[in-house]
Amino acid sequence: MRADAQEAAERASISLKKDDSLFSMEFRNAELKDVLRALGQENHLNIIISDDVDGKLTLSFREVTFEEALESILKINNLTSFREGDIIRVMKSPFGEGEADLATKIIPIHFGSAKEMQESVKGLLTKKGSLTIDVRTNALVVRDYAWNMAKINDVVKELDSKTPQVMIEARIVEVNANFTRELGVQWGGAYEGTGPGLTQVTGARRGTNATTTTPGFDVLAGGVGLSGNNLAVNLPAAVGVGAGGGLGFTFANAGSSLQLDLQLSAMEDTGRGKILSNPRVLTLNNKEAKISSGTEILIPTTSILSTATSSSSTTAGSTATTGVTTIDAKLELTVTPHITPDNQILLHVKTEKKDPDFNRQVQNIPPLSTRTAETDLLVGDNETVVIGGIYTRNEAQGERGIPWLSKIPILGWLFKKETKTDIQNELLIFITPTVYKGGNEVARQ
Repeated sequence: MRADAQEAAERASISLKKDDSLFSMEFRNAELKDVLRALGQENHLNIIISDDVDGKLTLSFREVTFEEALESILKINNLTSFREGDIIRVMKSPFGEGEADLATKIIPIHFGSAKEMQESVKGLLTKKGSLTIDVRTNALVVRDYAWNMAKINDVVKELDSKTPQVMIEARIVEVNANFTRELGVQWGGAYEGTGPGLTQVTGARRGTNATTTTPGFDVLAGGVGLSGNNLAVNLPAAVGVGAGGGLGFTFANAGSSLQLDLQLSAMEDTGRGKILSNPRVLTLNNKEAKISSGTEILIPTTSILSTATSSSSTTAGSTATTGVTTIDAKLELTVTPHITPDNQILLHVKTEKKDPDFNRQVQNIPPLSTRTAETDLLVGDNETVVIGGIYTRNEAQGERGIPWLSKIPILGWLFKKETKTDIQNELLIFITPTVYKGGNEVARQ
């Protein structure tokens, strides 16, 4: 040994023994450079040590080779070495502490998404490990210790399995039944007398002259009967072309000085309708799927443009169409399936049906009639289950007439109008999930 190495060895109580290719050595709190120089001298090697190598070292080797001793010292101090013949260069490792032993592996993902697999793999990395994703090849790039890399690879292989698919079929049945009935009456007449002191009397006129040119003459009840006389009671049903009908009579004496018109009108509307929607969607296990079908209703938006000529004048305004917005009238099915180990299917289902109601438009914009069902359920493969049903019934009965007179038994029908309405609506939603194996084959139990 050189003098400085020997001095360090004495201070550290060094014991060195060589036996062929194996040797034993012991250092206590010795300078790292001195230990490396002593190791090189005892093995007849030239060691060049970088200036940035420093620190103290305590070690105890028993019958080890030179390579084993050097590798252990370098690793624990995060050093690296290069050997050219009998010359060994020792310097700081360019990697962080412990990173020199890290390995890099590319793990391709075949049946899933590397981005979704990332969260599962992150928890398996060591503190020195790292993980990145290559979107183009759908692969994980893992850097970690070799002993841990094998565990990560096994877990990814187990998770990256072929995912079964599920066919979700929904049947949405809507049944409508309506009944409307109206009964009404119209009647009126006239009586004319020619004796002294008599004036014209009519059941539906005001004034003393029957001519329409006389000031103050008008129709009290509105409408004209079959004989041309005005109606005294005008309470018809809502009849018209293609809706309801009427029956009219005219009674008169031989001279037509006494006339009576009577018209009975009635309208009855009965209808039944059935709407069937059958959306179907195929999705992977544990993946949300959505399918929708409908119409976009365009709604023009307007702005009021105002112009004022002076501070004291009123503001004049005009409207102008500035754009168009839309509302969706559609049928939408959203479902997330999960296949259980016993081949049942756990479903989270949401259905939504929006229909425009053109019978109740506001400024030519129909409101939307919305029906929604959302639930979680467990269904067997290829079984059908009802997930929701909505039944509504609206009954209404109304009467319009002349006060007091309409309450007279039997004769009261000449002074009133009656309306009766009964509207029924029923909505049923059926769901049938089926495990899909692939091709044209569907798993059926």
